[in-house]
This record gives sequence, C-alpha cells and structure tokens, in this order.
Amino acid sequence: MEKKTWNPPHLRPVQILAGSFALLIITGAILLYLPFSQTDGTRTGFLDCLFTSTSAVCVTGLVVVDTSAVWTRAGQVVILLLIQFGGIGIVSFGALFALLLGQKINFRQRQLVQEQFGQSTVVSLFQLLPVIAGTTIVIEFLGALILAPGFIKDHGLSDGAWHSVFHSISAFCNAGFSTFPNNLESYTGNFIVNAVICSLIVLGGLGFPVIAELLDRKHGRRRMSLHARVVLTATAILIAAGAVLIFLVETFFNPEFTAMPLGSRVLGSIFQSVTARTAGYNTLAIGRMAPASLLVLLVLMFVGGSPSGTAGGIKTTTLVSALAAIKASLQGSVETNLMGRRLSRYTSRKALVLILLAAMLILAALFMMLLTGKNEGSDVLALSFELVSAFGTVGLSTGITPDLMPFQKVIVLSLMYIGRLGPMTFALALASPRVEQVKYPETELLIG
Repeated sequence: MEKKTWNPPHLRPVQILAGSFALLIITGAILLYLPFSQTDGTRTGFLDCLFTSTSAVCVTGLVVVDTSAVWTRAGQVVILLLIQFGGIGIVSFGALFALLLGQKINFRQRQLVQEQFGQSTVVSLFQLLPVIAGTTIVIEFLGALILAPGFIKDHGLSDGAWHSVFHSISAFCNAGFSTFPNNLESYTGNFIVNAVICSLIVLGGLGFPVIAELLDRKHGRRRMSLHARVVLTATAILIAAGAVLIFLVETFFNPEFTAMPLGSRVLGSIFQSVTARTAGYNTLAIGRMAPASLLVLLVLMFVGGSPSGTAGGIKTTTLVSALAAIKASLQGSVETNLMGRRLSRYTSRKALVLILLAAMLILAALFMMLLTGKNEGSDVLALSFELVSAFGTVGLSTGITPDLMPFQKVIVLSLMYIGRLGPMTFALALASPRVEQVKYPETELLIG
C-alpha cells in the first residue's frame, strides 16, 4: 500500500506559514476565553484573550493581565502549549509527526519548513528536524530539572514543579511569560535561576542549525560554517556590550540600582542584556531603569536573536551583513567581505531592506499609537519601547501594556504577529508573485 504524503493546501509556503500562525492564535484565544481557562471572579474580554494568545504564539511575553492571577492552571497549560507550538512552529510539528508516522515529505513541503526557519541551507531538512525535536526535549527537561529544587523550596512541590516546567519552556522558546506576579524580580540575586534562564534563552536564540553544527563539531564531523561563526561572535559581543552599558548607566543614574548588592547588580545587568535578545524576562524593574538603559535594551530588542531559532528581531546575521555592506561602501569596495568570505549582493541588499522595512513598520505603528491620544502618562520612549518589544517578540515593557486602549492593543498584537513571521515573509505572503520581470535600462541616481 502506498504511503500517504503530508500535503498542505495548494498555497505558497509563506501563505501557509502565515495562515498556520493565525489559526493557532485564534484557536488559543477561543480556548482562553472559555470559563475553564479563567479564575473565578474574573471575566477577561475576547480582545485580551486574543492579545494573550498572540503574545504566546509569537513567543513575545507582553501581557495585559496578570498571568498568575487571571488564568487557571488549565489556562496556563493552554498558554504553555501555545508557546511551545509557536516557538518551534506548528509547521515543524506537522512535519515531525509526518516523519514519525512514516509519511513522505515532498520537495514543496520541505520548502515550507525551510521557509519557517528562514530558508536555512546550513543543514538539510532531515538533519534539522531531529535536532529541533531532540534539543527541545532535552534542553527544556534539563532546565526544568535544575530550576525545580529552588522553586519547590519557595512554592511547594506541586506549584514549584509547575513553575519550573513553565519557565523552562518559556525561556527556551524565548517567550518571557512568567507565572509569578513580578516576573523574576524576586530572583535578581539568585545565581542558579539567572544562569539557567540565561542559558535557555541563549540556546533558543542561537538557532537550530547552529546547535546542529556545534553538536557535529563536538564529534569532529565538520568545520564550522560562516553562519555559525557570525551568530556566535555577534551573540557574545551584543550580550557583553549590553551588560556593560546597562551596569554603567544604572550605576551612575539609578540610585535604586546602586543600593543593590554588587553581585545582584552584575547578575541583573547580564540577565537584562540576555533577555533583551527576545526573551522578555526581567529581574530588574524595567519601568524604573534609566532612559539610556532603556535605549540600550531597545537596540538589543530590535536586533534580537539569530535565524532558524525561537528568537525574533531582525536577527544577528542581518545586522552583521548590513554592517559589512556599509563598511564596503565606505571603503569604496564593490564586494562585501566577511570573515574571509564574499557575501552575495543579494544577501547584503536583503539585510539592508529588512532593517529598513522593520524601522518603517515600527515608525508607522508609533505614529498610529500617538494618533489615538490619551497617552498623557506614556512618553514616546515608553511607546517606542513597547512597539520594538512587540516587533522583536521580546515581551519587556515599562509597564504600560495593561493601560493600552483597544485600538492600541490591536496595533501591538499585529506587530507581534508580523515580527514573528518576519516583515519580509509577511509582505511576501500578501504580495502576488510576479510571473515576468522586465529589465529596464540602467542609470545613476545622486545619493547623499
């Protein structure tokens, strides 16, 4: 008997990808709206349920209601499942189940999975999917196991175990949802919690192809690719630079920060630099940080993590490619070189276009947010921080999220959705494919 193939509807891969996330968001919102998901005495409106579902599926972490107070344990389970499916991708889960059931995956479906992970050519689909499944299970399990003793000690066996599982999955998926009312501010000086959460965030943000390469390299099977070297180098530099800047700024301009023990200040600075890479957890009170520190976090959130992982933002490789193109242009070089390799013109142009699209999208969203008025308590920096956090699927907030007007919530959740897909993927999903291209005469245009 011929085996059935996994066959999505006859749509372009980007459209199937966009539709799968939208369907998951709507399903999650309906489940959260049902009485079993909400605690007694609370009645959360559908818009807030939709916002929460979008934030979970897009692994953002922005919340309009207190996760620990409004949602029952069943509701929190729904949120956790949305985070897991959203972080790894419902399309990847479909492909994994198809492989496990012995079904064939044709070339078109491979394109769909690769589209979800940034059209990665670093490893093949059959190498990538086992890495996704294996590393996700192992890393999340180990994270929960290490977190469990401390959380059980503070909250009892049942609640402590649940907090451990929830935070491990949320951290690895770079979601930032917490079952604690004050996020992780109670654990600012706790080295174990800081180290585990930071490790989970970094591993989730590196991208599965890089993890696959690191595993292969450990067994001496392959030489590290340019992609992996760029990702690892950029990640280390951004985390270190962010931590140093946050520590210095907060030390000189935030008396509340200087009153903390030195160990807590160091851990807090490192933690916030790491979590701004699209995780959304906080051990420092974001709303009370110095404006310069918020600007540092805003830049880190805009860059985000790396391709083919659970992180958002424009991605580290995009930033490095754009900087390399700028350097080549300033030097008058026709070619863009990076770490002993020559980047294609398409790669450099795509990086610059992506950064421009992201900036334009955030500015347009900020313009609409300001047009709605009634933001006397929120300055432009706070609104910009909120929008970049949404686009980068980060989840950090200065505290204005619950006070947003309905139309503003729609803007923010739309930005989370576009940020999770990526602005170029979203634009391609809406655009009609061009069958024929006309080659026009070449000319010059004065620049600068």
